[in-house]
Amino acid sequence: MAVSSTFKQFDFGYADSGSEFSIAPRLLRDGYYDLDGIEEKVVDSHEFLLLGYKGSGKSAIGARLQVRAEGAPSQFAAHDPILVDSLPLKEFKGIVPDSIDAHLRHRFAWMLQLMVQITSGINDDGQADAKSRKRIAAACRQLAKHGVTAQNPATMKKFRAEKVTATAGLPEGAIGLPANIKAEFQRNTDASRISDWVDYLQTETAGFKSQRRHYFFVDGLDDLSLIQEGRKEMLGGLIQAVVDLNKMYREAGAPIKVVICCRTDLYARLELTRGGKIQSDYGLDLNWYQNPRDFRVSHLVKLANMRARLADRSSSNVFDEYFEPRIDSDAAIDFILKQTRHTPRDLLQLLKIIQKHVGASGVIPNDSTKAGIAEYSQTYFIGEMRDALSAYFDQDQITAIATLLGTLRRRQVSYGELEAKMESDPRFRERFDLHKAIAALFDNSFIGNLTEGGPVSAYDQYYRFKFRNPHAALAVEDKLVVHPGLWKAFSIA
Repeated sequence: MAVSSTFKQFDFGYADSGSEFSIAPRLLRDGYYDLDGIEEKVVDSHEFLLLGYKGSGKSAIGARLQVRAEGAPSQFAAHDPILVDSLPLKEFKGIVPDSIDAHLRHRFAWMLQLMVQITSGINDDGQADAKSRKRIAAACRQLAKHGVTAQNPATMKKFRAEKVTATAGLPEGAIGLPANIKAEFQRNTDASRISDWVDYLQTETAGFKSQRRHYFFVDGLDDLSLIQEGRKEMLGGLIQAVVDLNKMYREAGAPIKVVICCRTDLYARLELTRGGKIQSDYGLDLNWYQNPRDFRVSHLVKLANMRARLADRSSSNVFDEYFEPRIDSDAAIDFILKQTRHTPRDLLQLLKIIQKHVGASGVIPNDSTKAGIAEYSQTYFIGEMRDALSAYFDQDQITAIATLLGTLRRRQVSYGELEAKMESDPRFRERFDLHKAIAALFDNSFIGNLTEGGPVSAYDQYYRFKFRNPHAALAVEDKLVVHPGLWKAFSIA
């Protein structure tokens, strides 16, 4: 055990990968843990769809690519993330004529948006060959001439009124579009112009040649409110557009790849034909949960220790070195991980908060560890719960849901007990849909199920949480279990 150093010396990072990239890039350069080799697959393989729950590290991969590109500028270019939740999505309406089928309309609107971003991004590549530089510069002039910018999707509506003056040299059928699309576009003038622009930008970007490989990272699909606003079909079109563009660039040998990350439960709700096949063929799942027989060899513990060793190379395992061997009836490492949903963000934020309660050097007393866990529960973890519920309920309803859970003050409750409490207490009666609230809490792993006897009567008790099994489904007839990370927030003993 450590006797002369302090747990406060370690930098476990930030809740937001963008902040980490700008404030402490060393953590991404030297303290990044590549779960299951996913980073290398993003760089070198055909896979490009990153799936995982909030806090699983999807955005960190984009930030990691930027750090890598800074270290090898002649080989990589990782552009600023394209944040879907920051785009004025309502402006996408009208880019492609309403006469086109909705699935195709959304797909082509996103293809145009992404290709405008790509054209702008590759324009200053000094590693590109002379012909590519000349043609991409001409494409940028075309976009500027018609007032189309990557930052404002509304400007793409000008594609319907302005005809591209350059000629597209792409052979018929080479862009991977259905054969009937051209005839569909010829029905009216503005649709024909859209078709010409799609062909033109595809030709110029697919023909791009460079010694540098360009990565465009599409992020911002962690907010479930996007689909609550009726965007299921639109976001499904985004996924399909990324599939089509990557296929085109891969077949053309263009050094361009579009990477998109999406929250697992949001992806499952998109209106996307072939969604399962796309996930199977191109998906990479960031699932950090492992069988808890020995947490010392888990990915999350290795991540925490990797970051600790940036400050103290002699550190072997911070959980063994800085914590009491046991907290209550559990090994310290088990007790700490139980407060999380087994995501990097949860664990690293918990360790950061515990640091605030550390005094002298050496081993942290259990009282200090528990004080940190209490603050984590009352600030970070319940804040995450409120944030997750904001996709389904307004703030007054979220407060009522939290108050309902707080009045019970038990780790395990039945659905019937919650119903009875809502009926008997005027604070909750008809304030929100209970089943919808419990389902949302379950889907985000703030509540789980407890089955007596387990699935095949092999256990005394069997717990189901989404973070353990993404396919787990809520069973209202089973006991409901409040996640340990909420216990201190709700004064649960």
